[in-house]
Amino acid sequence: MSGYESYRRPFPRVVRIEPSSACNLSCSHCPTGTVSLRRGRMKPDTFDRVVAQLRPHRASIGVAVLYHGGEPLLNKRFPAMIRSVMDLGIPHVKTVSNGMVLTLERARALIDSGLHAIEFSLDGEGVEENDFVRRKSDGATVIDNIRGLLALKKQLGVSHPDVAISQTRFARPEGFDRNALPEPAPYLLDAFADYSDQVTFKTTWAMRWPHMEVDPQIYDTFPEPGRTDDIHACDHVENTLTIASDGSVLACCYDLTRKLVMGSVLESSLEEIWNGHPYLALRKSIAEGNFHSICSRCATVRPGVFLRMKPGVIPIASGA
Repeated sequence: MSGYESYRRPFPRVVRIEPSSACNLSCSHCPTGTVSLRRGRMKPDTFDRVVAQLRPHRASIGVAVLYHGGEPLLNKRFPAMIRSVMDLGIPHVKTVSNGMVLTLERARALIDSGLHAIEFSLDGEGVEENDFVRRKSDGATVIDNIRGLLALKKQLGVSHPDVAISQTRFARPEGFDRNALPEPAPYLLDAFADYSDQVTFKTTWAMRWPHMEVDPQIYDTFPEPGRTDDIHACDHVENTLTIASDGSVLACCYDLTRKLVMGSVLESSLEEIWNGHPYLALRKSIAEGNFHSICSRCATVRPGVFLRMKPGVIPIASGA
């Protein structure tokens, strides 16, 4: 592999494991909801193999994210999976959920697992817009479910897991600045006003994912204003290892549709995959600006493309 050795990297600090690639929603601004793909839950033997391969590297792992593209709570073994990863001694273990199936029983199981943090997704300017873009979601139910978890934490006298609300908002192209992140929507601040010391907010602008079917009936797209240059580095392929529910290792966390498979834990070790030829070649291609496959459409290394909701597509004044 002459010419590739300089692209070898130490075992990554961040590991992502996908308990379920299946999702109970079909969000219009997400590849999971817009791209057909065979989806399922991670099998116990696949997960056990992943944990066994992580164990020798646990001292170098700082963060484990038990989430990729699907809804992790759809995997009945999810609390046990959390405990297994926690037992590795990784300093920060988190997950992401759409919150629709978060019963009090599941909330108690998450608390008992020792999970450090959980992030819930609620989008748009109000519940109506959330339910429109997040197809099959019910924003009022999600809010109630999250509040149930917060109340249970208070009842049990525990501080974990930390709770964050992740919100995607839809921007106008005029004066758009991707680094000027939006404030949380007022409806969310109101919904969690009495838990303001226990909830944090993470806001982002809606973007076109590298591999995504944008519905022209709902969204206009616009390029990132003022940016034409490429970036010849990507932290995702330098410091993050992403393992899909079927055991395949993906190029990065933005590859929700498995377009760039680097290998499989069912065939090779994670260490072999991380510095195997597919990863070395990918890092080299990014460094040289020879972007291919989904990298050529990725806002990490190329100018981004963002989504604006078409006026009048939902029966509310969104203000987006």
